[in-house]
Amino acid sequence: MERVSVVFPIGPGVATAGAALADLRAQSHPDVEILAVLNACLPEVRREFQACSDKRLKLFDLGDEPSLLGALDLAVEKSTGKWLARMDSDDRCAPDRLARQVALLESGTYDLVSCGISLREGLGEGMQRYVDWVNGLEDPAKERFVESPVVQPTVVLSKDLFLESGGYLRNGYAEDYDLWLRLLEREVRFGKVRDELYFWHDRNDRLTRSDERFGQKKMLALKAEYLLRLPMVQEKGVVISGAGPIGKVLGRELKARGVVLHGYFEIDPRRVGSTRQGAPIAGPEEFGVRWREAVLLSAVGVPGGREKVRKLAAAHGYEEGGDFWCCC
Repeated sequence: MERVSVVFPIGPGVATAGAALADLRAQSHPDVEILAVLNACLPEVRREFQACSDKRLKLFDLGDEPSLLGALDLAVEKSTGKWLARMDSDDRCAPDRLARQVALLESGTYDLVSCGISLREGLGEGMQRYVDWVNGLEDPAKERFVESPVVQPTVVLSKDLFLESGGYLRNGYAEDYDLWLRLLEREVRFGKVRDELYFWHDRNDRLTRSDERFGQKKMLALKAEYLLRLPMVQEKGVVISGAGPIGKVLGRELKARGVVLHGYFEIDPRRVGSTRQGAPIAGPEEFGVRWREAVLLSAVGVPGGREKVRKLAAAHGYEEGGDFWCCC
């Protein structure tokens, strides 16, 4: 097996990074390189890592100013392995995680391989719903606009592929989701070891909660950027199922980018007959008939809404991943 370089940023407030390091040192893969970047971490964690004599550990210190992207870029730059993996300092993983993911990569079937996740100490139902969805995901390409189709620290891919794709961009969007959308746009093959080999610990200060790049408006803007690049969207425009808060923002973002927004479908009679961004709102009786030539986007945020629109779309001959995409 080729060498795996593990990008391992250690940021502020995490006292359990030593346990994550122990999991990496216990990996069954025969050639692991651990690139730990101290990034405004706790003093006791810095001392613990500095005292580690494991030759597989390469330690870098960015000082006391937190910079996650700076830490990630430095670790990638200093890596020497064919494969790049990621480990977050507050998480844990199974000892055979890297070996099993690399084995699947080296089979030649996939270009990027993630693994199943077990959520630990989840805060709220939303995170567990996301984990259940991503664990059960069969086709990341088809559902790329629902949510981020893989969880960043579970991913292993080649360093060459990472660099060829542009790596993590500083463009104001979530750097991981932006990367996955770029790779899927290039038809990179995503695979997964289905077993739960990564143990994801939830925290109140997780970037997905505290950084505006991961907020709903920014994520919808990012989706709009990549929807815009679909030839069918450029050629035929879109119609959005759902004229509520999510559909409204998505429509605005698409229209601002020059996409033809034909209209909306909506079941709420109070909205039917009015407009959003100058586009008419039609009732459910016109679904699948009016604006049939346009690409259909599902933006119904209520629980169960995605599946209802998906069934309706299939009944009217839409093909998901072609002229139909779920966006939430």
